[in-house]
Amino acid sequence: MEIFRLFGSILIDSSEAEKSISKTGKEAEGLGSKLKSGIQTAAKWAAGVVAGATAVGAAMVAAAKDTAATADEIDKASQRMKMDAESYQELAYAAEMSGVSMSTLESAAKKLEGTDLNMEDALAEIYALEDAEERAAKAAELFGDKVAYEMTPMLNASGEEMADMAKEAHDLGLVMGDEAVKNGAAMNDMFTKVEDSLGALKNGLMAEFMPYIMEILDWLIKAMPKISETVKKVMDKIMPIVKPILNAVVKVVEAVFALLDGDFAGFADAILGALKGLGEGLWNAGKAAFELLWDGIKSVWDSISNWVSEKVGWLADKIMFWKKGSEEMTEESYGTTSAYSGTSGGGRSFSGASAGGSSSSGDLTVSLNIDGKAFAQATYNSYQNEAKRRGPSLVTT
Repeated sequence: MEIFRLFGSILIDSSEAEKSISKTGKEAEGLGSKLKSGIQTAAKWAAGVVAGATAVGAAMVAAAKDTAATADEIDKASQRMKMDAESYQELAYAAEMSGVSMSTLESAAKKLEGTDLNMEDALAEIYALEDAEERAAKAAELFGDKVAYEMTPMLNASGEEMADMAKEAHDLGLVMGDEAVKNGAAMNDMFTKVEDSLGALKNGLMAEFMPYIMEILDWLIKAMPKISETVKKVMDKIMPIVKPILNAVVKVVEAVFALLDGDFAGFADAILGALKGLGEGLWNAGKAAFELLWDGIKSVWDSISNWVSEKVGWLADKIMFWKKGSEEMTEESYGTTSAYSGTSGGGRSFSGASAGGSSSSGDLTVSLNIDGKAFAQATYNSYQNEAKRRGPSLVTT
């Protein structure tokens, strides 16, 4: 009784189990959906991270390239003016604040060539003077009147003011250290080398492809008339389809405006015009499709017909060849052959003698020697087969 009771309890409680299983299944489906959504979200985040990293990397390379180019410019200009990199940048900032171009200062430095002074020494002598007119006169003496004139706004500043502007440039972070300038110039040289190498690689690859590109372009030029003709044919096929459909669209627009204006007669006329244009376009489309299909069928049939004709002609030639060879081997052609000799396609010699007989009865026999070794006597038919196998290399005498 306990067993049946237990069994009955199981049956009774099965509904609760099914509910539990159903609940578990739904939870599993929900978990799967959430997991799938989570994976998709993670994939999107990963793609975003990769794209962001790529963008950041590209921006960093671009920024490094710009900084290197600036450092290289400072390095080269400071060398031209025979100044260290930091002093050059201080002077460049003061010149910018004074409205004097660096090309003017480079011209001033050029005037010092062949003297015992460099630009820093010359400026030190100029700004050691307290009076602006005295500074201008000294500048004219060292650099010439024209350059001194262009430097006037800068010469009006005192030595103390020039020192303050130099300090201000450092405070604003506008001055790169000598080592940083040197490294930047080296990096710029490296960028230049890489760009030149990539350019050379591109040129080398294009040099390899140029003949093929020239062939393509040559083919394109030669085929242009055919291409133009094809395009014209296509347009001739398309326009009868497109034009009525466009007219139908215009009629539909006219019908809408006529309906909005309450012009029902105009609406009806426009709808009929649209249907007419649509029908004409569909008819032309069907006609064009049928013509293309028919042209394709004719092209395929012509190809099959040409292939069959070629194969039939080849077979007819072979039949005529073997028929002619068979006729030449008959008694009427040869009569009674007493001897023959020849050379095979492989360079092997053969010779023999024959006894008379009737070719039609197959009683003609031959004694054949190949490379000095006796070949057993054979009937006419065997000789004919051997002749067929050896082909034109067999010469009868």
